[in-house]
Amino acid sequence: MVARRSAPPSPATAPLTVALLALPGVVAFDAVLAGQVFGDPTPTRDHPRAPAGGLYTLRLCGLGPGPVTAAGGLPFVLPAGLEALADAHTIVVPGVADHEQPPPPTVLDALRAAHARGARLLSICTGAFILAAAGVLDGRRATTHWARAARLAALYPRVCVDPRVLYVDEGVGRHEKLTPGDTEI
Repeated sequence: MVARRSAPPSPATAPLTVALLALPGVVAFDAVLAGQVFGDPTPTRDHPRAPAGGLYTLRLCGLGPGPVTAAGGLPFVLPAGLEALADAHTIVVPGVADHEQPPPPTVLDALRAAHARGARLLSICTGAFILAAAGVLDGRRATTHWARAARLAALYPRVCVDPRVLYVDEGVGRHEKLTPGDTEI
């Protein structure tokens, strides 16, 4: 099965939109790491002639615009709500502190809709629990933090959890790899 999603932009194309979903209790490291990867407009060795604005346009979003507190108390101010997922090419789902608690149905519906239209979905670490709760990992290989892999498999038996790998890419093409425990579909 070929995953439906956008390929990374070439230096000659307009930047692709990446939505970074910061839910209450977001793991700050995961969110900041994704922000650094997708929000840095600096040309890279692979794309020395990247557009002036960079290869990606990063949108920080959550349940709604406004403040959200990360795990450990770090505050984030989100400029957008779930509407930012509606036309994003890529959606990054960082882990959250209470990863066993499914997010609100509005989040799950927005992720399902993005998946159905072909957006690239990417979780970092325990963010895989959120994608699994949405059902978009059913029948697919996925991974998470090694210490949480057995729990992910127990809660979501339709997900083929592979605790032995650092990341899973269920699609075709060359993509950024962020951290151990990434799942990309």
